[in-house]
Amino acid sequence: MEIHRSELEVRLTDRRRQILREVISSYVRNVHPVSSSLISRSVQASSATIRNELAALEEMGFLMQPHTSGGRIPTDLAYRFLVEELLSDLSATLDDRGRVADVYSQLSTETETLLEGTLDLLTEMTGYVAWVSLPRPNNLEIRSLNFVEAGDQEILAVLVTANGVMQSRRINVPLATSSLNLARLSETLTNYLRHRSIIEVDYAEMHRIFLETVNLPEGLFQAVSQFIDSMSFSGERVIFSNALRLVVQPEFASSENLNSVVSVLQDRERFIRNLRSRLNSRSVQTIIGRENSDPDLHQVSLVLSRYEVPQAGEGTLGVIGPTRLFYERTLPWIKLIGESIAHALEDSGAGPQAWRTDERH
Repeated sequence: MEIHRSELEVRLTDRRRQILREVISSYVRNVHPVSSSLISRSVQASSATIRNELAALEEMGFLMQPHTSGGRIPTDLAYRFLVEELLSDLSATLDDRGRVADVYSQLSTETETLLEGTLDLLTEMTGYVAWVSLPRPNNLEIRSLNFVEAGDQEILAVLVTANGVMQSRRINVPLATSSLNLARLSETLTNYLRHRSIIEVDYAEMHRIFLETVNLPEGLFQAVSQFIDSMSFSGERVIFSNALRLVVQPEFASSENLNSVVSVLQDRERFIRNLRSRLNSRSVQTIIGRENSDPDLHQVSLVLSRYEVPQAGEGTLGVIGPTRLFYERTLPWIKLIGESIAHALEDSGAGPQAWRTDERH
């Protein structure tokens, strides 16, 4: 039976909250299931009461027991509980503020130096894999989408944005292109897409338009949808620190777990797609375990900050670590560094033309 979060909060008594925090804290530090006897050292209650409370927390979905006779470990829901409490105050310490300020004061104003310095700072402070996404406009507006014959069973799709960016893609079709009314399709889709930003495209509505345009194969809709969607990633650059930093985490001793995460980091579009599927309006946010839309990231958490640079757009930065990462320290650090890189890039006068197109994995 599904239990809503509001109901869970009512059932989380002060003692259960204390016990849950102790379990999370112990597991984050030691990576071992937490026993009732260990909890009894810091919680004033009988052993029987603690065992009952642990069982209740497990029944509510906050804890799980890997082995019947062993202790318990936190679930993604437990980490979400912790993060929601932490979000009320993400103030960094004076020492951390001074440390970050010192780093940026020593970096040159060159864009590449600022980005690589930010990546190194994130990695050094947290110990996790870090990334920086370059700021870019998130409102690319479409001017037109046209289709022309490119062969007996091939068409050329050409999409133009309002700022003059043009992208094209060859699409194979399972019938003679001469039988397709490409002029009508171009006009119909352009009328729908014009003045919409790429991220505003409603693919269900676009599918309806396809169905109303006679003699069009279903595969053509899929190909055109993928083409338009890919434009939202065009020119977006993400740089990562070395993914092998995950190797030191016990969760990734298995090459299978490690390879799953690395496969996503090596595919820029796949990583960005997962990120965008969970972004919200918060300046600092987390994507914990199975909250990731990509199954290969279910073993990790992402802590990220959105930052904005005038005239350049919005970017993200963050870290990737095991779901049991040290949220108490990491969230304030991410917020602080996000604010710092935004100010540094603004002061440097950096704009979109400053970004190189290569990637550092």
